[in-house]
Amino acid sequence: MRDPDGMRRAACYGAGMTFKPAFSGAAFFAIALPLALGACAGDPGQYPSLAIRDIERQHGSTQPVEPAAPPPPVTPSADLSERLAQLQGEAASAHQAFMSAVPRVDQLVATAQHSAIASDPWVAAQSGLAGLESSRNRSMVVMADLDRMLVAVEMDGGAREAIAQAQASVDAMVREENSLLEGLIGRLRGPDSESPSA
Repeated sequence: MRDPDGMRRAACYGAGMTFKPAFSGAAFFAIALPLALGACAGDPGQYPSLAIRDIERQHGSTQPVEPAAPPPPVTPSADLSERLAQLQGEAASAHQAFMSAVPRVDQLVATAQHSAIASDPWVAAQSGLAGLESSRNRSMVVMADLDRMLVAVEMDGGAREAIAQAQASVDAMVREENSLLEGLIGRLRGPDSESPSA
């Protein structure tokens, strides 16, 4: 028998007694789910294996990408070769003048280290350093020209290797000049440079 509200009446306890089912919906699924999963896993032979097959080990679906071979170097034209030789010659001339003046300026700086600022030895050292900077600047002008040429050839193509070699040669000169010049300036700006001579 069922009540109008759907509850089942227990005949043996009289018309006024009702009872609920032994398992609610949540409890039922909690019991049924493990049983269903166990049934799925019970017979592995019914489903294809996910393990890597021999054919897949021998012949993978992806292949390593071979790096592209660099393009062959472009031979510079006669005009470019002449221009590069001219620039390197200008840088070499400036570098030679710089290196030839270094020993004298070094001596001037050594004397000025024991002299007051604005004294004659200090002024002489400053003048020598200015001469070195002038020679270094000549090399840097050449370096700037080579930098522009290298940027242009990177964009438009051409004899990049020849320009890069010339740039590297001049760059080595400029780096050496900068290192020597910075060392001399640092010595002149030392604490002793502000002390008057004894």
